[in-house]
Amino acid sequence: MKCLSCGIEHTNPKFCGRSCAAKWTNKHYPKKKKTRIDKNCELCGVSIDSRSKRCKKCSSFLGDMTLSEAIYEKHHRSSAYALVRTRARATAKNLGLDTCQKCGYNKHVEIAHIKGISTFEGDTLISLINSKENLMALCPNCHWEFDNLGK
Repeated sequence: MKCLSCGIEHTNPKFCGRSCAAKWTNKHYPKKKKTRIDKNCELCGVSIDSRSKRCKKCSSFLGDMTLSEAIYEKHHRSSAYALVRTRARATAKNLGLDTCQKCGYNKHVEIAHIKGISTFEGDTLISLINSKENLMALCPNCHWEFDNLGK
């Protein structure tokens, strides 16, 4: 039999090998391209891909918001303050907090809030919750001690 792709004589039913089968299939049955629905960024109006709500510029900095605006309630309550904690890590990185402030360990640090996030009122700005005075870098052991054995 002749290969449908290259025309070489062979003993297989249609193709001489896998590569010829793949070439023929890709030529005759190309992958369907996903249709894009262009829309605009909800903040600045620039045209963006349909999968996002905001352009890259607006996503990287959303500005300050209140705690009640930042609370995430769609999933488990443990993720309610995820945005506040994410911004706290970014703030700490910008401040250079990379060593445990209790013991000096510097391989891995976690960012702790001195005054807990849940103790703030809903109209408090995230920038105040994540201020330098309310953040501290702690190693995992010191963080556990700080949270569980008192401050």
